[in-house]
Amino acid sequence: MTKLLIVDDEPYTVDGLYDMLSEVEGLSLELYTATSAKEAIQRLTRTRVDIVISDIQMPGMDGLELQLWIAGRWPRCKVIFLTGYGHIHYAQQAIRGGSVDYILKTEGDEAIVKSVCAAIDAIRKEAASDQFLLRAKSQLQQALPVLRKEWFYELTESNLAADSLSSAKFEQLRSELSAMESVLLVGGRVDRWSEKDRFEQQALLLYAIQNIAEEYFAHVHMLAIILEGSEFVWLIQPQTVEISEDVWKDTIAYVLATMESIQTACRTLLKLPVSLVCTGVPESWSRMGTVYSRLKKTMVLSLGNGEEMLISYCAEEISPAGSDGYRRSIAELERYLEANDEAEFRRSAEELFQRIPNRFGMYAQVYYGIAVLLLGQLNKLEPLDESAEKGLYNLLDIHAHRSKEEALQKLLLTATDLFKQHKALQDERTHRVIQKLNQHIRENLANDLSLDTLADLVHMNASYLSNLYKQYTGTNISDYITELRIGMAKDLLLNTPHKIHEIADLMGFGAAPYFTRYFKRHVGVTPQEYRG
Repeated sequence: MTKLLIVDDEPYTVDGLYDMLSEVEGLSLELYTATSAKEAIQRLTRTRVDIVISDIQMPGMDGLELQLWIAGRWPRCKVIFLTGYGHIHYAQQAIRGGSVDYILKTEGDEAIVKSVCAAIDAIRKEAASDQFLLRAKSQLQQALPVLRKEWFYELTESNLAADSLSSAKFEQLRSELSAMESVLLVGGRVDRWSEKDRFEQQALLLYAIQNIAEEYFAHVHMLAIILEGSEFVWLIQPQTVEISEDVWKDTIAYVLATMESIQTACRTLLKLPVSLVCTGVPESWSRMGTVYSRLKKTMVLSLGNGEEMLISYCAEEISPAGSDGYRRSIAELERYLEANDEAEFRRSAEELFQRIPNRFGMYAQVYYGIAVLLLGQLNKLEPLDESAEKGLYNLLDIHAHRSKEEALQKLLLTATDLFKQHKALQDERTHRVIQKLNQHIRENLANDLSLDTLADLVHMNASYLSNLYKQYTGTNISDYITELRIGMAKDLLLNTPHKIHEIADLMGFGAAPYFTRYFKRHVGVTPQEYRG
């Protein structure tokens, strides 16, 4: 869905554009509004916006200054100027600043819709560019990614050499990060590969994801590291020389908003579902192992169907659950467990058992490797009770099985139970999030219930929360809010002496005319007509 921000110092113009664009068939728009450039910047700081429709002449910061700010922060954002001033020098300045169109307010709705459609088309053409894959091919042959991966694993395993955080080491890694400042972590994974994506193609696509991230994070210092399997991590710091609390706050907001753009680019350009999790706060280098473990655990204990997650904060402190005890031969199985991919786990386990030579030692090594892996994953989900522990006795006794085939079936049966528990836990956690949101909405109908505000409440990206809510409930979160607000408005109209403007305030609409239009759109009559 394309995100569009309307900026004008005249509220009636903003409301009129909002209503007009929301009623245009075929335009899939998520609309935001602002009545000043300052308010627009507040929105753009926390939300990635694709198109901005802005007046030029506004008190304080004008539209041209706003355009320059947008170009520095969101260079891919399309700016359309809508103004009542037809002087040629405004048009010239707008075009030089990078706007995609300049429309006079007298040209009418048709010209505005046409311009918005053109901007959407330009955005789609940019997304179809293959520049990321072309850059990835040349990068694949370099040794730098391996050096970065080994260095990061040293950080997480607390095996730091004396110069691991030296300026010389960062220069070797081609990074502008500083060991003197905290660092923000974003972890990610490819949730699902296409059947045609073999090992070499997967590696190429991971480099393409890295290239996309590096382009989108052009306004911060970022070190991208490709890890094992389908996982990667990004280390981020502000570019400013003097890093203050306010600078970090602004940087974090920029990173969280940009994560969605990267996820969208991966989906449209690379055809890959990618999940991203951010620590949400800057962390010291000395805590890298603990922080990364917490981040990875958040990824494993996913929500919804576990795909295309956007988590903005890792709140839970969890002790590391590293994979040092597992043999390299079952690392693939561990990745499938963490990705909750039962079909691939079963296929891989069956293939592994087929390759075991006729030697008991090799058979025992593979069997116990998988058994301990399953037990470790079960313990990550929840403590085992006494009855569950008894059920695992045969799992840990290789002699309890009469054949390799019987042993494999026991492992697969245990894995099936594990996947069921994982799914139940995902559903439970998702249910708690939805319950928390619904309760907050019911108790705050008169307050700000924007998607960004609700997303902050549960530490998620706004678009991801919207999709998760629809996936879980079958209803758009905006429709749920509308249903409650309309229901309460009807009750107040019929059962209280409150005036229309008072009900508008109680419902959080502010201006009575906006409440009247909103009510009529959803009920078919005005509030006064409904009251009779």
